[in-house]
Amino acid sequence: MGFLLLLIITCAVLMYLLANSASVSYAEGSIEAKYAAIGEYQVDTIEITDEQGIKQYKVYYPQGAQTAHPLIAWGNGTGALPENYAELFLHLASWGFVVIDTYSTTTGTGTEIAGSIDYMLAENDNPASIFYQRIQTDQIAVAGHSQGSTGVINAHTNHDTGAAIRTVVSIALPDLKWCDPEDIYNTSALQVPFFIMGGTRDFIVSPSSSNKLALETANPDIPVIMAMAKGAAHTAIEGDGGKHRGYLTAWMRYQLTDDRDAMTAFAGNDAEIARNKDWKDVQSAGFDPGN
Repeated sequence: MGFLLLLIITCAVLMYLLANSASVSYAEGSIEAKYAAIGEYQVDTIEITDEQGIKQYKVYYPQGAQTAHPLIAWGNGTGALPENYAELFLHLASWGFVVIDTYSTTTGTGTEIAGSIDYMLAENDNPASIFYQRIQTDQIAVAGHSQGSTGVINAHTNHDTGAAIRTVVSIALPDLKWCDPEDIYNTSALQVPFFIMGGTRDFIVSPSSSNKLALETANPDIPVIMAMAKGAAHTAIEGDGGKHRGYLTAWMRYQLTDDRDAMTAFAGNDAEIARNKDWKDVQSAGFDPGN
């Protein structure tokens, strides 16, 4: 029995080490690798249903004492559900974020994303909710994939709730020619820091040229950055976040928790992402060189 238990423990440790090594093996930069690794929090999840039992949201949140955390509201790609990004959401929650995702598969207008923020703000004020006073209401971000990457822009620019959003992250942002009329986005209307993440293999839906246009037409008064992960295709963010996971996490830590280590990935004269060989076409504007 003792030998068997030792064997089980040894195998478990080896599996953990292999999984942890695999999760960060692609990370070229030290900051990227730090935030691609698992965070300090254990994570719980909960599904939110309506009165008919239909799934509305899934929330991933840090375990522990009644501590308030920043909120990230997600926008799904066309046809995608929370399960498509579950490992990524668990990862973000391990770094101290509450993550909410809608079960809507069409999020381009931003309506569902804004609604998820409204829901969490109401829960934060509800003494009967497990999220009572658990949300840092002045630290809210949105991030989305593909159609959802247009939706997070629109949630900020076209909805009243958008005023509560501190930063917007668009991943695999479609060229405007692929957007339905109601999903058209306008980056010049953004009022908060904007991060555009793409992949070099996503050359049809979200090529570098259209990402660059989104950056160049963005509000000149805000910090904005774009970066294309080498070898990443259109759905690379699904699952555990792939090559996008490290810098996505670092950006959220920088913007929502004032994490100074995370900041060095993006800001300053020696920003890590700009010299990371795993990333291409990195361009930025509006950053204070010393901050």
